[in-house]
Amino acid sequence: RIEPMSWWVGMKDPRLQLLVHGPKVAELEPAVDYAGVAITGIERVANPNYLFVNLTVAPDTRPGNVRIDFRRKGRSVVTHDYPLAAREPGSAERKGFGPEDVIYLVMPDRFANGSASNDTVKGLADGLDRKTSLGRHGGDLQGMINHLDYLTTMGFTQLWLNPVVENAQPKFSYHGYAITDFYKVDPRIGTNDDYRRLAAEARKRKIGLIKDVVLNHCGSEHWWMKDLPTPDWINNEGKFVATHHVRESLQDPHASEDDRRTFADGWFVETMPDMNQRNPFLATYLIQNTLWWIEYADLRGLRIDTYPYSDRAFLTEWSR
Repeated sequence: RIEPMSWWVGMKDPRLQLLVHGPKVAELEPAVDYAGVAITGIERVANPNYLFVNLTVAPDTRPGNVRIDFRRKGRSVVTHDYPLAAREPGSAERKGFGPEDVIYLVMPDRFANGSASNDTVKGLADGLDRKTSLGRHGGDLQGMINHLDYLTTMGFTQLWLNPVVENAQPKFSYHGYAITDFYKVDPRIGTNDDYRRLAAEARKRKIGLIKDVVLNHCGSEHWWMKDLPTPDWINNEGKFVATHHVRESLQDPHASEDDRRTFADGWFVETMPDMNQRNPFLATYLIQNTLWWIEYADLRGLRIDTYPYSDRAFLTEWSR
């Protein structure tokens, strides 16, 4: 597994850090031979199943597939073709939402069922259950595409969806905030291509797409929870310690440091591990993930979930 799973040429910042996960991958040496792309550093962490590869992509690099060769003692063990795409024209000058916009908030699972074929998906425990309020009800991206004209006639200019990425939790995951894969749309809602198609169809109707971004926590069934990169990847040493939700502890000059830490580092619930954004590898991962979705889906805005609960120094860097 390599994340981000693709990137673009012509980005303002030429740096890119790849998270590579695989059995004892840290024993291997990556190499690339592609004009304009260079490995500037290889970083190993406590878990030998991870490797962080730092690349630079020169401004004049051409789009294409970069072959990454993973070697042991000079001999190739495995290769990976890493896609570098061209940015859409005007991507760097995109206009976000503002006071002139009218925003429509949609919880995808509750809006419209455009395809019954994905109501229950093999391998995902939380299937269709319209009889319970916390079950999945079948709404999906196709349902939203089918009803974009309805939103247009009401005068909406921006569409804000609850998170649509994978929530492979055993139950109560219809809301989308217990993410188990930051790069994959939940199959019960659609595909990555469906998400991009929704953005394109909305744009034809002069409606922008706003992504709900979760920086503070992931789902307890996220793939990395079974094999954490570092001991400090999750706050409180990976053990459940509840937040007290007293937001005033951030602003109160007399609040104790323990109160501030418990608020920011505590978990919402046991099924939502609180991520340690002070870890530089995780911080870079989250920043690049946000940039990836902006480029991939031609987003027009971001809504940041649980904003006060994130590390404030991290938020400054993420915003920058």
